[in-house]
Amino acid sequence: MNTAAAFPEDARPRRRSERARLAILRAANELLHEKGLDQFSIEGVAARAGVGKQTIYRWWPTRAVLVADALLDRDDLMPTSPSQTGDVTADVSAWAGDLAAALGSARGAATLRMLTAAATDNPEISRKLHEKFSGPIQDAALARLADAPGLTLEPAERRITIDAIIGFIVFRVLAHQEVQSSDAVALARGLLTGLSLEGPLRAKRG
Repeated sequence: MNTAAAFPEDARPRRRSERARLAILRAANELLHEKGLDQFSIEGVAARAGVGKQTIYRWWPTRAVLVADALLDRDDLMPTSPSQTGDVTADVSAWAGDLAAALGSARGAATLRMLTAAATDNPEISRKLHEKFSGPIQDAALARLADAPGLTLEPAERRITIDAIIGFIVFRVLAHQEVQSSDAVALARGLLTGLSLEGPLRAKRG
């Protein structure tokens, strides 16, 4: 097959460019997990990906931005949205357990710690972290709570509930403490059960 004839002239450079971009992300992710954030370098990524440093800088103007994109380019770190079984307590509790399992794994914990360290003094990484990671996690759980007619919660109460669950898991990971899915499930179930019991009382007082 004649490759040149199969693809238009302007398509071949784009295909090569995309292959190079993916190779850079893969190399960066591998090096971050092998060597850690402190020893991560653009030179090392270029050598492993088989590209020049200028090719990397074409897409990522700084080392920090490449770190964020490489770490966030992982579908396996994003837990699925809560199920819709009709039982919001069971659905959100199961979601909390899945989140704990994902972030509590060896690779998930290492990724979260590096992302947090990289975002501490870099607003651009902090924005990307929220846009691609923490924001979608929060939104998925909040949407499930909002779609629970039997659970009378104000928007602020829903957010506090989800933040408490996520915060518990993230704190354990960043503190290098063991994260058990069963603990996250128990916390979510306890919070939602308590709120369900208080809902009618709060409505009567109003």
